Amino acid sequence: MRTTLVIILVLVALVGLAAYGPGSLDAMRFNPPPANPALDAAFETVSSPVRTEAAGLHGAEDLEVGPDARLYASLADGRIMVRTRDGDWSEYANTGGRPLGLSFAPDGSLFIADALRGLLRHTPDGFEVWLASAQDGGSLVFTDDLTVLADGGIILTDASLRHGYGAHLDSFMEAEQTGRILLVTAPGEMTELAGGLGFINGVDHDPATSLVYVNETWAGRIWQLDPDNGSLTVLIDGLPGYPDNLEFDAASGLIWTAMPSLRSTDLETLHARPFLKRLVWRWLQIAGLPPLPDRPAMAIAIDTDGQPVFGLRGPVEDADGITTALVWNGELWTSGLARDGITVFAAPVTAD
Repeated sequence: MRTTLVIILVLVALVGLAAYGPGSLDAMRFNPPPANPALDAAFETVSSPVRTEAAGLHGAEDLEVGPDARLYASLADGRIMVRTRDGDWSEYANTGGRPLGLSFAPDGSLFIADALRGLLRHTPDGFEVWLASAQDGGSLVFTDDLTVLADGGIILTDASLRHGYGAHLDSFMEAEQTGRILLVTAPGEMTELAGGLGFINGVDHDPATSLVYVNETWAGRIWQLDPDNGSLTVLIDGLPGYPDNLEFDAASGLIWTAMPSLRSTDLETLHARPFLKRLVWRWLQIAGLPPLPDRPAMAIAIDTDGQPVFGLRGPVEDADGITTALVWNGELWTSGLARDGITVFAAPVTAD
């Protein structure tokens, strides 16, 4: 009897150590809406790329059209590249960090959400730091994306207050919901419009209405934000993948959202069972990650009522998925955080 009791106590201690000991996962409860099967029809057709260009550009996390009608890209090595009119790419600037989101202000100046340095404004002399990152003594932990409104106000996403750039898997497994949406009006001046979000990410706005659209990645959801009062309304949820960057196409009035990965049903099931998730995480630390879901080039276009209009699904390939999709010069341009080059697809044809 005593031997059995000792064995039970040892097993309980081992399980407790695995779940709560050094290196354990601070698992949280999270119940995101499951993927909506009604959206699957938009992704039944596999589209082949028209071409891939600039294969030497690695990690173009965001693509942005500038006031000069040229295309800009933020790279993993800190460079911001611009596509010249003859189709070549040249270096425009280098943040010395990891630029993610790009957005041009009404006066033509470029603002950058740099995951390592914070919110930056490009100037002829270099960069002004409007909000510094936590590693530089500031308040931004995971500076992710931004959009500059007509009045010069900046809507900025700080994806997580617990995990910085490179630790998105930890954020996902924890199911931590600490992301926030900020309004920045001047260097050092910010107001939190919303918080408690599951990795808040891509953001853009409709110039005609000033309404803002923003992705909550771990929830598979897109929000509509009124910047005047900070109110959030769900535009669409149940997306089949994890939404990353978001681009508003003023010509069509559609919101394009890139999804670098399909949803992981097995891992999401654990979000409702934090203790079990702690044990699974410990096992993954030993055995390694299970096979990831397919990561084809994947994006969805919805209208401002939240109705799906187009879906892009590229062929399955041995590459990371895309984090950006935008319509430019009559084509759909895509790129990714850990992907080589720019992949161009035919733009869907809108009905007259």
